[in-house]
Parts: sequence; structure tokens; C-alpha cells
Amino acid sequence: MIAALVLAAGQGARMGAPKPLVQWRGRSLLAHVLTYLRDGGVSRAWVVEGAWPLPDTELGGATRVVHRGWAEGPFTSLQAGLAAIAVHDPAAVIVATVDRPHVRASTVVALLQAFARAPQCVWQPAFGGRRGHPVLLPSAAIASVLAASPQASLREVLAAPQLPRDVVLVDDAAVVDNVDTPEQLAALASPEHQR
Repeated sequence: MIAALVLAAGQGARMGAPKPLVQWRGRSLLAHVLTYLRDGGVSRAWVVEGAWPLPDTELGGATRVVHRGWAEGPFTSLQAGLAAIAVHDPAAVIVATVDRPHVRASTVVALLQAFARAPQCVWQPAFGGRRGHPVLLPSAAIASVLAASPQASLREVLAAPQLPRDVVLVDDAAVVDNVDTPEQLAALASPEHQR
């Protein structure tokens, strides 16, 4: 099984509203993320909830992971989500955030194809010479994240030499984008973000 994990636990202070529930094109940011993951070929998803309760109607069939320690940092949310998924023994987990609702499903397809070629690798999409998100973590990387200190970061864990890491070049600027403020959300209405 390859699962998806959506990190949606943060307070979203810069957005001024619960970011997972902010509306874009008539649906929540969370709904957009779950849609591109499903359309990209991932059938099971988990969502980490923290600062804001998420209505069942927004989960789209995904499994809720309540993380009461969300204020300790995003890495702890990642650990909470991966711990909930790990009991199902996934081959890999694609980790996404609600900051990028406009990622293309084709990017997920490319990550899954890369994993099929080299299932030992951590895979990231890359655009314009920059690594981005979502990130595909194979089982060894999941174990490393769960074994790390809660004060660590994903970047630190993935820098370990025993975790091979590679990129998939994609024609998807959203992988290196962030939607953290109302202004950035408004910018998604520009023609360059239409898909």
C-alpha cells in the first residue's frame, strides 16, 4: 500500500483563518489536496488535525489523526500522522500539505512511477532547479522519521546518508509554491495558476 498523509494541523496565523478550510474555487484547500492525491493514484489518505477541528464532510473519506501536540511544531504532526499509518505497514507514504492546493495530479503520478523504479529512494518533485512537495517517503524513511527527536526536521532526517534521495523533474510550479497568506491565495486566481 502507498498511502497519503496531509498535514493540516497548523494554526494558519498568516492566513488569518483555519487554512485547511479556506475556500478556493468553491472548495476547501484540504479538499483540493485530497482530490489531486486521489486523482494521482493514491487510494488511502490520512489527515492530521490539530489547531482546528475538521468537519467530516471535508475529509472526503480520509482517516482523521487528531494531534493535540500540534503547537510543538510541524515535525511532530508528521510523526503523529506517520505513526497512525505505520501500523498498516505501507510501502511508502506521500506527504502533502494544505499549502499547495494547486499541485497537479500528474506530479503524484510521476512520484509513484519513480517509486516503482527505485522503491528504496525518497522522491521529491523538482521545478526550476528546486526541490518541492509533496514528498514520497519509503518505509526506511518512515522509520527514520518516527525514530527522530520531535525537535528535528524532515530536512535533517532526509540528509542522513543511509537514505537515498532523488528528484523527479515536473512541469508543475506549485511544488515549490506556498499559499500562506490571503494575498498568496488571491494570486492563485491569476492565469498562470489555471489548470
